[in-house]
Amino acid sequence: MIDRKAPRSRLSEWSRRLKEAFAFSEAGVLAALILFFTVMYLLSPAFRTQYNMTSILKQISTTATIAMGQTLVIISGAFDLSQGPVAGLAAMLTAISWQHWGLPVPLAICFGLGVGIACGLANGLLAARFNLHPMVMTLATATVFTGLNYFITRGYPVTRLPQGLKWLGRGQIGPFPVPILVMLLVSATMHVMLVRTLYGRRVLQVGGNLEAARAVGIRVERTRTGIFAISGFLAALGGIMIVGRVGNALPTIGQDALFPVVTATILGGTLLSGGVGSMAGTLMGAGIMGIVMNGLVLLRFNIYLQDVVQGGLVIIALLTDQFRRGQLTWSKVIGKKR
Repeated sequence: MIDRKAPRSRLSEWSRRLKEAFAFSEAGVLAALILFFTVMYLLSPAFRTQYNMTSILKQISTTATIAMGQTLVIISGAFDLSQGPVAGLAAMLTAISWQHWGLPVPLAICFGLGVGIACGLANGLLAARFNLHPMVMTLATATVFTGLNYFITRGYPVTRLPQGLKWLGRGQIGPFPVPILVMLLVSATMHVMLVRTLYGRRVLQVGGNLEAARAVGIRVERTRTGIFAISGFLAALGGIMIVGRVGNALPTIGQDALFPVVTATILGGTLLSGGVGSMAGTLMGAGIMGIVMNGLVLLRFNIYLQDVVQGGLVIIALLTDQFRRGQLTWSKVIGKKR
């Protein structure tokens, strides 16, 4: 006698295993990353080359590095609009401290990173101690940092940089490009900090419920100040990496950084309301951005349509955020009355 239930049982077993395999929170982001990668792999032979794959990773390394700091800030329930100007100011002061002040390359890089930390601390103190709205406050400080950048540099670039200052952007350690290694190191460090440390748990608690965090004794002001300091540090690191990749220090560095950084963060599943997010998701979100933009170039899309696609990705990410928060449902979308 043929057992007709056997195929069904095997099907249900495979379905159960598939659900278990994709039960982690970043499953949707991973699925989107695989989908975009597969589509581009099939559409463009140039996309499949090792050179192009390496180029994509190099391109997203800066975005992902800066986005790790933005992810931490958004998880805490805030927002940092000053990351781009911080990256530019830190990058220019790194180059100036070497060329005009005579600092050795390692000290110049440390000085630039210190500038980023100082800018982040200023943001954190204004947000935490004076209780200023983070989004409006960082919009104001972004203007301040941009003004300082142009005041110090007079709008002139710094050229003829030594190889040491270019190393973070185009160096190699064996067969591995340095910017990719920096991105992976930053991602791993931030992941461990968020998931495995007491400070990471405090960040999640502050973003999840601010008053409850205060009630259990968490020093919210100190925690938020530290978050903005980390954001400033990673923005500065990203700016120095851009200097290395470009080969010159330009006052315009960081001006277009915020859009891809925020997009990668939201695509990665970080809730704008705070309390939920992951560094792995942000890394995959940056990967999606890199694959899509690289694919559009290879497929020779009109440059203005590329902007349309970027904006569309942000809208999709925002809609996804609304669905995840439960503020948007399919019944609302189709106008169905309950």
